[in-house]
Amino acid sequence: MIAVTLGLYLTILVTIGIASGRKGSGSAEDYFLAGRSLGSLVLFMALFGTNVTAFALLGLPGKAYHSGVGVFGFFGANAAVFGPLVFIIFGYPIWRFGKLHGFLTPTQMFSARWASAATGKVVLVLMLLYTIPYIVIGIMGGGIAIDKLTDGALDYSTATAVVAAATVFYTTLGGMRGTAWTNVFQASVFLIFLVVAAIGIALHHGGSTAIGERIASEKPLLLVENFPPGMWATAFLVGPVSVIAFPHMFLRILAARDSRAFDRTVSIYPIALLLLFIPVTLIGLWGAVLIPDLVGKASDGILPQLVATSLPEWLSAVGLAAILAAVMSSLDGQMLALSTLFTVDLLGDRGDPRRQGRITIVALALVAWLIALERPEAIFGISQFAFSGYTLIVPVLAAAFFWPGSSAAGVIVGSLAGHGLLAIDALLAFQGSLSLKALGVMPVLPCLIVEVAVMVGVSNFTGKPPEAARAAFSDPFGPPPWRLGGVRTP
Repeated sequence: MIAVTLGLYLTILVTIGIASGRKGSGSAEDYFLAGRSLGSLVLFMALFGTNVTAFALLGLPGKAYHSGVGVFGFFGANAAVFGPLVFIIFGYPIWRFGKLHGFLTPTQMFSARWASAATGKVVLVLMLLYTIPYIVIGIMGGGIAIDKLTDGALDYSTATAVVAAATVFYTTLGGMRGTAWTNVFQASVFLIFLVVAAIGIALHHGGSTAIGERIASEKPLLLVENFPPGMWATAFLVGPVSVIAFPHMFLRILAARDSRAFDRTVSIYPIALLLLFIPVTLIGLWGAVLIPDLVGKASDGILPQLVATSLPEWLSAVGLAAILAAVMSSLDGQMLALSTLFTVDLLGDRGDPRRQGRITIVALALVAWLIALERPEAIFGISQFAFSGYTLIVPVLAAAFFWPGSSAAGVIVGSLAGHGLLAIDALLAFQGSLSLKALGVMPVLPCLIVEVAVMVGVSNFTGKPPEAARAAFSDPFGPPPWRLGGVRTP
């Protein structure tokens, strides 16, 4: 049953990729941004689908397994509140200036804003630095899920190869249009399954009340807030704030057809986030008593283990498809995003953009797969480092859209200071030495303070970009709509 379901799922993805690949003009804008044609439904599903990763379906239940109900507030509630706000503040200017000036990548946008190719290249390198580990955890997540749900019939190494190869195949065929439409299918699958799985697991074990009583009796600490106040208060920096700087989210915003599609996406997003975070937190929490004594990164497999042991075989098979849907709906966007950055920003006009993009996707997937085979760290830990890095890119967005007095030198030196401190902290933490966590807040906060302070200080003593460059980025929100629900022009 599992093999049949897996085959059907992959066949649907490939079919969508082939159909999408037959459309469009073949230009760089068409392949990498779907000709800026994504409407309300497709844009929402593409943004939501690509934002839900192995971290959400495997890392978060794994974290809830050890830390309890606080995981929902730490990530879910923060995301539902701050996520839409961040999209409004930064997302609309990204779409507006991208549409107005024809930008295909963040690199092009930031290079133009400060009339400095170096500024764009710094952002490019940072996005590559944090997205490659993110691709790795996606491949790891798919491998873990298949290994657990097939009871080892497809081992981790083989499973990761299947996930990487399948994602590469349909992504290279359809480009942005293909990944967006596969995200519609994938997001529908994993959202519906999560709700059904939570209900099914609860019923199999006597109901949620009975499981809750076991938790209260056996592991009561999981029912109280286990995150230090300072860490909890700064958690929004690692989740919802960071999302806007994901290159795969950035490019999907550029691909929006009009402002109406973007506005509708923002209004629906928090509801979808709650439908996601409630079941994944509950499943991880329940797993602590239903399958106890998992240590470290072994808890990343709690969702597929509960699915395999608590649900009928046919529903377990659907569960594998759902987990893969979450994993691959992010992987395809990430691979395509990095391919876009490499092809547009590094290779330029040197041939067929589709061919160059496809070659880059294959190369990136191969490197990420080889790293994933080593299973370097638990999914949660890798995700937290990557999210922190993306958060430190957000001040560049703020300076680009809302601070005319910022300079290229300020942005570059400030970014190097903030990201350099984050790298040092990560190295110290890996070695077991004292790190910024000792301050009682998310380590990204002091890094952010240093970055902004340096950016402001250097900008005040260095030359500003030409007036034409600053004028091109004035009025980030543009004219208001003429009527409620109207389409704002770039």
